Amino acid sequence: MALAAVALTLRLYGLHELAPGLASDEGYDGILALEVLQGRHGLTFGDREGLGIYAMALSIKFLGRTPLALRLPTALANAGTVIALFWLGQLLFGWDESGRKARWRGLIVGCAASCLLAVSLGQTIFGRTSYRGNFLPLFLALCLAWLWWGWTRRRWWGIVLAGACAGVLPYTYSPARFTPFLFLLFGASFLFPLRSATWERIRTEFPRAALFAGTTGLVAAPILYHYFRNPETFYNERMQSLFILRDVQNATVVEQVRILAASGWEHLSALGFRVSAGCCSPFEHAVALNMWEAFFFWVGVGTALWQWKRRPAYRLLLLWLGALLLPAFFAEGGSTMRMVGAVPAIYLLAASGMWELFQWSARRMPAGAGRWPYVYGGAIGLAIMIQGATTYQTLLGTGATDAKASYDVVWPRFAQRLNERPVETDTAYLVPHVHHGFEYLYQGKTPVRMFWPYLPELELQIEEELAETGRVSTVRVVDWTDSFTWGGSYQADFLSILLNKHGAYVGREGFGGVYVNSYVDISYDRPWTLFDDLPQPITYDGGISLKGMALDTGDATIPGRQLRNEEEGRSVMVGMQWQTSSELAVDYSISLRLYNVEGERAYQEDHVLRRPTDYASTTRFWPAQEPVNILFQLEVPDGIATGDYELRMVVYDLRTSLPTVEVGTWEPELVLGLIRLHRSEERR
Repeated sequence: MALAAVALTLRLYGLHELAPGLASDEGYDGILALEVLQGRHGLTFGDREGLGIYAMALSIKFLGRTPLALRLPTALANAGTVIALFWLGQLLFGWDESGRKARWRGLIVGCAASCLLAVSLGQTIFGRTSYRGNFLPLFLALCLAWLWWGWTRRRWWGIVLAGACAGVLPYTYSPARFTPFLFLLFGASFLFPLRSATWERIRTEFPRAALFAGTTGLVAAPILYHYFRNPETFYNERMQSLFILRDVQNATVVEQVRILAASGWEHLSALGFRVSAGCCSPFEHAVALNMWEAFFFWVGVGTALWQWKRRPAYRLLLLWLGALLLPAFFAEGGSTMRMVGAVPAIYLLAASGMWELFQWSARRMPAGAGRWPYVYGGAIGLAIMIQGATTYQTLLGTGATDAKASYDVVWPRFAQRLNERPVETDTAYLVPHVHHGFEYLYQGKTPVRMFWPYLPELELQIEEELAETGRVSTVRVVDWTDSFTWGGSYQADFLSILLNKHGAYVGREGFGGVYVNSYVDISYDRPWTLFDDLPQPITYDGGISLKGMALDTGDATIPGRQLRNEEEGRSVMVGMQWQTSSELAVDYSISLRLYNVEGERAYQEDHVLRRPTDYASTTRFWPAQEPVNILFQLEVPDGIATGDYELRMVVYDLRTSLPTVEVGTWEPELVLGLIRLHRSEERR
């Protein structure tokens, strides 16, 4: 009961609150759960197994469309794993090698393992997410506990329950596909070396093995049949993209082994070779041990290897560890989430290491040192209590704040803010970004269209998005200011230029990291075209061409992405589409210049031409004939007088500073267009 109270407190406290937010993947689970409630059913949902989705759908049915409903099922599963681990530890270590009861050993190992899991920072944070991986260690621990109990006590119904839990595993999380290796290898470990008595043992144990396998197959039959009919869902695109050897299929065996070994070392480092487990991302640190836990874990691993033949419990834990670490070793990215199936084995090995170290030290204590068990146990208990307090403080203190980048917290908060606003008639929000946490939480009536913007089709995208919402007179474009999320937010600025061409900019509203630029009087009477401010492409003699330009020439200039007071300056956006004719050996820069009506240069700003999504990709690295879209923002100082200005450009060699000229006119300076500058108070 104490373990349950600690586990539930750490995993449920404040779970109804948004902070630190909902990750996009969590939101996608919520969207799938909403589809289930709307009548869509399946054993799998794309690359996601169905058990977690149905559990979330049931929770949403009773609790509504909230973060709590999304995370409650997995939080309870994670807390339930603590209790299942306590029982499993008692069963595995509650009997010695001669078959006699070892009640205290089983109680202490089970209690220590579940205590460590209950206060684990990584597992607590992971348990407070909606990731379906939380179900795998629960059902695997229950399966092995029922199997051990039923087999050793000759209870048929215990074996049936074990088979039922094993049959549920394929519905939980993709690493569960490695569990058949665990069952087969553990069973085979009792058969070697082959002797005459071995065959007699096989005949004796075969009915129980058949009962376990038959029950497992019966429960797993629907999803196994689904995979047979749809093999692409078994080895889906997501798994293929993460397979660490996908790009080295033709490499030598030595090279492939080296890559796998490096991946294995990277993941094993989370079990003790790092200075700290890290905080607070469930993506990287779901399965991680701190230094003192790792010490006991490796003591347990060493003892298990030493006792391999004599102790079936240790054989089980080692095989469990090896089989369920493989999914992480074979996947790139360094995420420890794919190791989650090995969590019960990891903490049982750490707890057994504590027990074995105590036994070793007790044998070396002088006679009469009767207080040593209390000192040793008190030190371990105090360490666990300190870790529990630290985990609790981390969740409530700086840890949650540090995790904001991992959860894209601004998007769920933006959804909440929009939910509180009244319905806006004849209005639509355009969000050039996709965040499923926002989609799950947003329940307002004003249309919001989220999409990934692609510049070659941006005009068509906007027309289609607005057509699906109906013709509206007010469009609000959502932009953001920090680098906390998708790096392609520069394309939102292209969207702002496009909307300024077909409407009138009226202002900006802030939502704590997210900004909304509003446009009214949207025009639909002419085609939506972005790069239409250049009469014809401009070819330079250096092998580079300006194919198109999108100039923010509206009377009201739009504030840029920088966090700044409007009184501090003005921003003019200039979008350009460049193309190189051949492989270049030169890096080009451009100089953007403002000239007043008297022909005097009032302002100049230089930029190196770089691909926006790759800062190091200067023109010499651009593929030939491939358009590159770049957006520049001229942050014009307030010291420049208001009025009309001519925007000109010079293209020059970055290394030599020598300009290249326009073919046909042989002039280095090109007039791009006219810009009217206003002070901020004049723009209102």
